[in-house]
Amino acid sequence: MLSLFLPLSEVEVWLPGLVVLGGTVGVLTGLFGVGGGFLLTPSLKALFGIPYTIAVGSDLVQIFVTSTVSTYRHRRAGNVDLRLGLILSIGALAGAEIGVRILGALGSVRQVAVAGIRLYLLDLVLSGLFLVLLLVVAFIVWRETESADGSAKEADTNVARALRRIGLRPQIPLSRSDQGRITVWVPLTMGFGVGILTGLMGIGGGFINFPLLIYVLGVPTKVAIGTGSLQVMVASGYGAIRHAMEGNVELLLVLILVMGSVVGVQMGVRLAKRFQSLGIRRLFAGILLVGVVVIIWDVSSQVFSG
Repeated sequence: MLSLFLPLSEVEVWLPGLVVLGGTVGVLTGLFGVGGGFLLTPSLKALFGIPYTIAVGSDLVQIFVTSTVSTYRHRRAGNVDLRLGLILSIGALAGAEIGVRILGALGSVRQVAVAGIRLYLLDLVLSGLFLVLLLVVAFIVWRETESADGSAKEADTNVARALRRIGLRPQIPLSRSDQGRITVWVPLTMGFGVGILTGLMGIGGGFINFPLLIYVLGVPTKVAIGTGSLQVMVASGYGAIRHAMEGNVELLLVLILVMGSVVGVQMGVRLAKRFQSLGIRRLFAGILLVGVVVIIWDVSSQVFSG
């Protein structure tokens, strides 16, 4: 009675588990301004047996819905740098198209042999990418928070200061950050790189944008959350449309995930108001490590079952 068959994925899933997973991702969206795909995509694959292609396409639809709610809430709270967010989004749109095409190319290759064990190339590449990105970002964020002055609410890096000194035109003011002006080419390039990962990995890109906005551009933590939500909304929306065109969206799966995530995102936005900036960054690093554990468990189960 609590199980449901997903026709496109051809798997039977436990309904309450999917709702809880969607709610958890919604909380992450509201709390950190991330789409939550870094946890949702591998979790759907590892815990529910949903193929990566379907997980990626369906995730992006769910991420679009939750990030839209999150952006609206953070915009009302004054945490969105609209100009910066739109420039990030322009770069992300171009990158997302490339990511979708790379995913299609990887999916066309069948199994490969690794140490005598046959694995799908797509599974191998995406699991490896998730592991590397999550570990690197978690390490950088945690190291900064450990070395941060307890009295300092925001990170202040040499990279952010150096980039603000670049005189390349055109430039934009960081209106919500009180950090002066920055060349438009920096956020445009950032958005492009994150957009590739959006189309390829089914992530909104927020888990990378979040630390980039803080440590590379010098944006305050809560403004990074709101602005990141805007970029995630635009990139995931485009990625969702492209994956729907490729037949990678399981609408029933999306509906179930959205049921939980819309409630979760409201909770996440409220939690963001309660945490101090340093605490938000530390919690973010911890959540990334949860994603690492999920992926390692999935890869290990494939290896030992093979």
